[in-house]
Amino acid sequence: MIMPKSSDLLTTGFSPGAKVRLVYAEVTDSSRALEQNHLSGPTAGLALAEALTAVALLGADLNAPDETIVLRMQLSGPLQGLLVEMAADGALRGYTNVKVLDAFDGRDDHVSEDAFGERGDVQIIRSVPGRMISQAAFMISPASPLAAVEGYLARSLQRPSVVQIASLEYGGSVDLARGILVERLPDGDPREFARITALVADGTALEALECGSSAKDWCETVGLADIRLDPPRPLAFRCRCSLERVESLLGALTAGEIAELVRAAHPTQIYCHMCGKGYEVPVSRIEAILKDKPSKSGG
Repeated sequence: MIMPKSSDLLTTGFSPGAKVRLVYAEVTDSSRALEQNHLSGPTAGLALAEALTAVALLGADLNAPDETIVLRMQLSGPLQGLLVEMAADGALRGYTNVKVLDAFDGRDDHVSEDAFGERGDVQIIRSVPGRMISQAAFMISPASPLAAVEGYLARSLQRPSVVQIASLEYGGSVDLARGILVERLPDGDPREFARITALVADGTALEALECGSSAKDWCETVGLADIRLDPPRPLAFRCRCSLERVESLLGALTAGEIAELVRAAHPTQIYCHMCGKGYEVPVSRIEAILKDKPSKSGG
């Protein structure tokens, strides 16, 4: 599948006056791509957009070249759960457990709050291949990706922060997905941080996020005109799945399980949970995997 070029970006910055750190994430293109790949309805699409925004905001802290951060939520609402991931190279992927919610998708105004439910069990994991760097687990109520980020920053990292996520749909698909995180640094001005917190509470920060087009626009609207922005980092929907990984997965089955697939006498269809891409493994290839099985087991 040929994906259109992404214009998604992650921007960080620092205000010397307020002494706050800023993270701004634009993930609209990635959200649209995943919504289309998963054939998600508008409610699940918006929920996934919010979750992608959340993990992108957290991903600003990734350091190692092969590091990833995962946000997993088990939800009491009809969405049931979701998992999203960001890699240090800016790759985004993820899914919701339920893709179509008939009771919600037929509404004139699509909102994700009721789909998340009252309770959410959150897990946030940072890792590199073969090693977990950190893990946090906690409960939030009511459930939302925004609340998950706030809970992680406050409970696990003890970093005073405010978070805002904007997700909008148009014509039944994602039209906007972006978010902002403002963290008060240890020597930060408490009054300035309280002022920004009030702008989040009264809706000004959200309106600026929805109507602006950049981190600079948002900062000027909320009175952080002295912001020093770092060069933006590109973000894009990319998955690490491949036919080779699928065949490796089949090779991990027992000889009996692989033989059962051969006896079925039709290609095996496997879909990637993280991106929705489908792979077809022909019977001839499954037979070859079965043939290799004894030597791999014996060696």
